[in-house]
Amino acid sequence: MKIAYIGIKGLPSKAGADRVVEAIVRRLAGRHELTVYCSPWVVPPNAVFPGVELVRVPALQGKHAHAPSLFLTSALHAVTRRDFDLIHMHNVEACFVLPLLKTKYRVIATSHGQAYARDKWGRTAKALIRLADWPYIQLADCVTSVSKPLADYYTNQYNRPVQYIPNGVSREDSDIDRDAAQGLLSSYDLKAGHYILFAAGRIIPTKGADTLLKAYRMLATELNLLIVGDVSQVPTYEKELHQLSDSRVTFVPPVDKTVLLGLAQQACFFVFPSTVEAMSMMLLEAASLGIPIISSDIPENTTILPQHALFFESGDAGDLLSKMEWALQHPDQMRELGTRAGVWIMKHYHWDSIVNQYELLYRSLLENTKEHKES
Repeated sequence: MKIAYIGIKGLPSKAGADRVVEAIVRRLAGRHELTVYCSPWVVPPNAVFPGVELVRVPALQGKHAHAPSLFLTSALHAVTRRDFDLIHMHNVEACFVLPLLKTKYRVIATSHGQAYARDKWGRTAKALIRLADWPYIQLADCVTSVSKPLADYYTNQYNRPVQYIPNGVSREDSDIDRDAAQGLLSSYDLKAGHYILFAAGRIIPTKGADTLLKAYRMLATELNLLIVGDVSQVPTYEKELHQLSDSRVTFVPPVDKTVLLGLAQQACFFVFPSTVEAMSMMLLEAASLGIPIISSDIPENTTILPQHALFFESGDAGDLLSKMEWALQHPDQMRELGTRAGVWIMKHYHWDSIVNQYELLYRSLLENTKEHKES
């Protein structure tokens, strides 16, 4: 099959849906002809990805113009310059190009969450993004979501079945760079096993870092708090986070995924306080390491780790404080939770089986197309 992927910014991935596409194409490379549309501002001209053609198309710069222009030029290129068997769209907000793609292609569209629920966008931008729900639901030949609660919402709201296909993980020794992680810890005068970790690609209000800092400042502990990610997305929020911090808190800019996993592996425990998620790759990957996790109790998180994490009431700093205090007082029980979580994740969310589900969808869609033409 000739399959093109539109809706991400490029490979190798940095975060979010890009990491999902990377996991899919890594496993399908060699079995199919794969093309991923990329931004020239994200993927250097000399970048390569084994078994995958990276097509860089023109895109504008800027927070509001970059992604829409990238998705539009990707669709135009696919329709006018190429001939694929099908298109796999990622991110609902990219689906405004579906009327164009549908003039030529069968399309699978995958939701990675509701972008208009994120605080990084203003009111007008959120309203425009919300409009993309219609083509996602009405025009795609097949619709999927990485979140079961969101798949159920779409199904009930729009009366069209949306298939739940979760994100996944895999684990190889080469995925974790402990040496680089230890070097980074040393550069910040931090010790392995002596810190609490919070990490996100883009640290925006819905990631809940403020809730964590409010709880942590009341926590009587010598453990440091390590916050890894880009805090510059919302300047007023960045200022708030620094105001909530004390001398025990260390902010580190985004690091390579292998280093991040090395940091997670050596943390005392990982805190995931998000108030809005679809299905977090960070939560999946942290859990797969077998480290203890304290997480907000939104359905998107409890669905992933039922009874395998310590949950607190989302947005409630007082409840998070009590859960962190309990965790420090019960290290053996926390380690047991972490071990169970690691086993659960690797059993139920391994990329190999998840990618097989996507491949079956691709084949089914093409078979239906062939039968339609023959009839």
